[in-house]
Amino acid sequence: MDWIRDLVTKRLAQRTNVYLLETFDMKRLHQVKSWSLEDWRSMFKCNPDNVVEFNMQRGELVNLMTKVKLQLDPMVSPLKELDNFLQSSSTVAIIHYVFMPEHANILTDYVAAWSQDENLYDKRSTVLVFTADAELFNENVRRLCYQISIQPSTPEERKTILENVARQIEQDFASKGVKMKLKITEDIIQASSGLDLHSVETAAIESFFLYRRFDVSAFTDYKVRILRTYNLEYVQPQIDFSMVGGYNALKNYIRKRIILPLRNPEKASYYGVGLPRGIILYGYPGTGKTYFTEAMAKELGLAMVKLTPADLFRGIVGASEARVRQITTLIESLAPVVVAIDEIDQIATPREQVLMTDSGVSRRITNMLLDWLGQRNRKSLLVGCTNFMPLDQAFMRAGRVDEICLVLPPDFEARKEILEVHTSKIRKVPIKDVDLSEVARQTFMWTGAELEKLVLDAARLAMESDSEYVTMEHFMEAMKGVEVNVAERKENIQRMISTMRKLENVNRTFLQEAIKEFTRAEKDESRIKGMLEALST
Repeated sequence: MDWIRDLVTKRLAQRTNVYLLETFDMKRLHQVKSWSLEDWRSMFKCNPDNVVEFNMQRGELVNLMTKVKLQLDPMVSPLKELDNFLQSSSTVAIIHYVFMPEHANILTDYVAAWSQDENLYDKRSTVLVFTADAELFNENVRRLCYQISIQPSTPEERKTILENVARQIEQDFASKGVKMKLKITEDIIQASSGLDLHSVETAAIESFFLYRRFDVSAFTDYKVRILRTYNLEYVQPQIDFSMVGGYNALKNYIRKRIILPLRNPEKASYYGVGLPRGIILYGYPGTGKTYFTEAMAKELGLAMVKLTPADLFRGIVGASEARVRQITTLIESLAPVVVAIDEIDQIATPREQVLMTDSGVSRRITNMLLDWLGQRNRKSLLVGCTNFMPLDQAFMRAGRVDEICLVLPPDFEARKEILEVHTSKIRKVPIKDVDLSEVARQTFMWTGAELEKLVLDAARLAMESDSEYVTMEHFMEAMKGVEVNVAERKENIQRMISTMRKLENVNRTFLQEAIKEFTRAEKDESRIKGMLEALST
């Protein structure tokens, strides 16, 4: 395992006496305890006189060699007692579990003192600190120590865990006279990727109780439940492009640039075309960017994970960084999958504009996301939605994001299609004698969200009046309750188009096609004459 090899190399090189081990998996703690007692000499070329465990939550010191809980003087700190062990003889100290800033603060002075202590070097004493996130310690302490991020699990480890679970189940059934043979396939080992050792074991047991076998869907469901604990939404898309009114230019462009290569990777490889890695949908609020993303995921035949900035940030320093690390690991284990990040501008703001009022958390999260998006082996497709530009240039760099697509308010034909979708496809509204073309004409510059609300408001008016059908009068009455500042929207759209023309990763041919589609379908050209003149300059 890479992390053990890294630890051994750095300890033999006397890099430091203190190692911060980042992991959420308590099985790793048991693993370290085991080889500290059994394999320390073969790994580190010395025999420890003591292996002492300090449980911070219980305030207990235990000598693991003798399995004796040490009786502590109530007037003396457990850390002082631990320091005595480290200073007097070769000792391996295992400290757990640091998951709050308060825990790190308690340890800070001792960890800093131990890290470069010459006496500890001479005694070959070593301190191993298990933490949810090394960032809980201040930067100066981290420099004195050495931090190691322990990966959730390797295929070999997962196979071993699964074999152990299978053996225990088979033996249990055999003792009752029932023959049971559980198969462990490569699909199962792959399906359990992204889970730590404890979760692999738990998911395997749950799978057996549900299906009497190890089933891929059980491991996927387990990951989805973990994502939900982080308030992330895992979606199996139910809508496709046929349920997205209008936007034919955008649909066709996405079909060619995104869907075609992803559905035909061999064909893309033949032509030397890399697979798409991400796009940004930049458009006016309410134009259905997130809705469009779900439809695109359906067209791709992929599930979708919805992610918002609120899912990444937490009030406690250190919690956000740890959260990003686990979320991205889980997402990649579910790949190929579409990752929809709404309001991506909140986490992709140009870093020079970020106020350093959060102990640098925002900048660190941005850097972590950039690292993830830039990984060559990333299999997830990022779709970021925003109505704000510019974003951090590093986010929009080719290799992280392939395309930036403009999403304008729906044109006349699109508005008509959206009204049809919301009255006959997404929901069945009993309309009669409703001229949807006229409704579309009178809703110039309305967004898809506003058109959906119009349909619902008209239906409510019909219901309140106990009408058998939703009529044109209901639509006209509902329209009176909405006020749209057309002039302001024209100005905002002109600004957005101007911004797009200055950005990289923008296909100018598609941009012009999107503008033409937006303007040419309007029935009353006088309404867009000024805009057309502005766009042509």
